[in-house]
Amino acid sequence: MDSHEIALHSVLSTDERSAIAELEATSAILQLITRLTGMRFAGIAKFTETDWIVCSAYDPIHLGIECGDTLELEITLCSELRKDPKALFIPKISEDGRYSNRPVVKRYAIESYAGAPIFLPDGRLYGALCALDSRPMLFDDPCLEGTLTLFARLIGCIFFASLSPDGN
Repeated sequence: MDSHEIALHSVLSTDERSAIAELEATSAILQLITRLTGMRFAGIAKFTETDWIVCSAYDPIHLGIECGDTLELEITLCSELRKDPKALFIPKISEDGRYSNRPVVKRYAIESYAGAPIFLPDGRLYGALCALDSRPMLFDDPCLEGTLTLFARLIGCIFFASLSPDGN
């Protein structure tokens, strides 16, 4: 550690240092996801029984989805991950009748989607790691599904470490 890090370490509590590290880690992961997918938005969302809540977002194209935003879970593309908890890729939503009429697609002009479920180490489904774009996207990298799933697993571990003992 350099002298700046030592000084910072001494004035910040363990919880504060943990929160900063979590923020930096998730921000870096979201930027990597946009590079890997070629998409211009990446986010992490938590699921409740009825809601999709944005925990973190990387939005250089200003889609308008921000940290803290809440949507009805069933109108989101990520809700599909609750039904079938594996990575989902939709290269051209406008040509896929299962997804093209969802209000969230129209509201944010989403044309392509990539998402993976985030599981906590204890097996609970926490939410989703997703990438979105207003352009159609080719998902031709055979390693993309595995890579997205690994990042979702890492995020689950990061979030699990910061959860309170009562699981919230």
